[in-house]
Amino acid sequence: MMEPTDTLHIPKMFVVLKGWADAGGMAQAVFDRIRKKLPCRIIARLDTDVSVHGAEHRPQILVQHGVLKEFQWPALEFYRPEDPAHQDVVFAVGWEPVAQWRLFLKDFVSLLESWGCRHLLLLGSLYDQIFYDEIRLSGVAVDAAGYNWLRRWECQFAEYAGPAAIHSAILNEVRGRPVTAVNLWAHVPFYLKDAHELLVHRVMEIVGDFAGILWNLDDLLAEWKNREREIEEILSQDPSLREQIRALKKHGAPPAPKDAKPARGEVIDLRRFQKKPKDENDSA
Repeated sequence: MMEPTDTLHIPKMFVVLKGWADAGGMAQAVFDRIRKKLPCRIIARLDTDVSVHGAEHRPQILVQHGVLKEFQWPALEFYRPEDPAHQDVVFAVGWEPVAQWRLFLKDFVSLLESWGCRHLLLLGSLYDQIFYDEIRLSGVAVDAAGYNWLRRWECQFAEYAGPAAIHSAILNEVRGRPVTAVNLWAHVPFYLKDAHELLVHRVMEIVGDFAGILWNLDDLLAEWKNREREIEEILSQDPSLREQIRALKKHGAPPAPKDAKPARGEVIDLRRFQKKPKDENDSA
């Protein structure tokens, strides 16, 4: 922890976890937008060095002129808005735990309770067989209040049986406590490498509704228009992929499992279809 937490009262928490259940880097994309639109400062860190994969997420260091200045262990970091009008919410970001889940849950819930948090929103993402301008969100709740959140946000209600993500473990841990918790899943088109701006826009709207913050999201819509033109241009160069995507829009496809591991091996990076600039020395 960075500072004593028993003096803080923060009733709302939004959590994004990077890693296994973060298709298209959705968590980082949403958090980057939050930081861009709302200045925040770190108020606490929950150490996760025993919970994350050490080979993939090593401690971060800062060396200047041959001197070690900083050494930072992996952690779930909690950001609180600097604006006093929005300090009833905290944004948490970090790599998802892959081991010692019960230890992580104990520390996480302890922090949740110390702040008097009563509203919890978790974000995950998965790849799905959907059209590139289709917005599909699904969710899991633990009580009637959370179920009503999903209805208000026009999310599908998840149907799934199988291996769990850490999001479900968190929901299970707070179930029965005085906490309304929801796990939101954003569905990313399987052929796009990154989460697109139209989907980020919708998630930001939901986060704003949850946190009581009115964002100006015109920049996301403008960026989406440019991205949409790029996608359509790329698809025009690959008739087979274009027809496959058109079939998705015409016939639809069942949603992917909510806790299943994203099928990253099936993801198509559309950038590989872009034409490279022709070298001046190439023959016609």
